[in-house]
Amino acid sequence: MKTLKQHIKDKNLEDFEEDLTGEKMKTFKQHMKEDHGYAGGQVGTATSVSPEDSNIGAHNIHDPQVMEKVNAFVSSICTQEYINPKAAMEQLANKLATIGLSFKVPGEDNATVEVAQFGGRFGKDIDGSDINDDGISHKKEGGLKIEFKSEKLTNGSSKVYAKLV
Repeated sequence: MKTLKQHIKDKNLEDFEEDLTGEKMKTFKQHMKEDHGYAGGQVGTATSVSPEDSNIGAHNIHDPQVMEKVNAFVSSICTQEYINPKAAMEQLANKLATIGLSFKVPGEDNATVEVAQFGGRFGKDIDGSDINDDGISHKKEGGLKIEFKSEKLTNGSSKVYAKLV
């Protein structure tokens, strides 16, 4: 068997591939003709794995089952310690924004703030009345709030607890 240098010198890399693997290299067309299905199925099919645990979308925050799942995610911020509790709140605000929920980060460590969905609603309703709300209160009585509680630890860092109510 020739070395790589010998194959390069002879300008015959196809033989090198054959020597290395013991088989001739396939062309791109040959590779594409073979069916190499993915374990999770093709993209967009019924067999593809959803990023959610079920077919209930996180946008249905008024649904108690969805609220429970989102709250489990929200409460996960308390698994870390933070030097600045506001940093935890800002990180959570960024994470919740991915499912369309937003809130103003409070200036205090222990606070309750209003949560809006998709930036709220603004405009005219079908009966002609004005709409200007949080995007949740028309589906969930009283809207949605997030409660923050901060605890100072002996090492100087803080734990931040959060819950959607």
